[in-house]
Amino acid sequence: MNTFINDGHFTQYHYVQHSNDPRHPYGLCGPFATEGEAVEAMKRITAVFPATECRIEGAGFAGDAIQMLTTDNAKARQRLDQLRA
Repeated sequence: MNTFINDGHFTQYHYVQHSNDPRHPYGLCGPFATEGEAVEAMKRITAVFPATECRIEGAGFAGDAIQMLTTDNAKARQRLDQLRA
């Protein structure tokens, strides 16, 4: 697992967004530290729910949000682990 990076102003992250029913701040599943991690999550989701149209989006929180994003990432990974592909 990669770690989130704070550039001094924002802590960036990526997430899987439902194309037809957007949700914020983490979409359908997220946050992820890298776009590659989000892509892998999207593959897992669409393997279980092939009719779901998804895309990867990026966002950020102002300031140092690394601890919050790391905690929320662990929750997202738990939900992904519960999917049966």
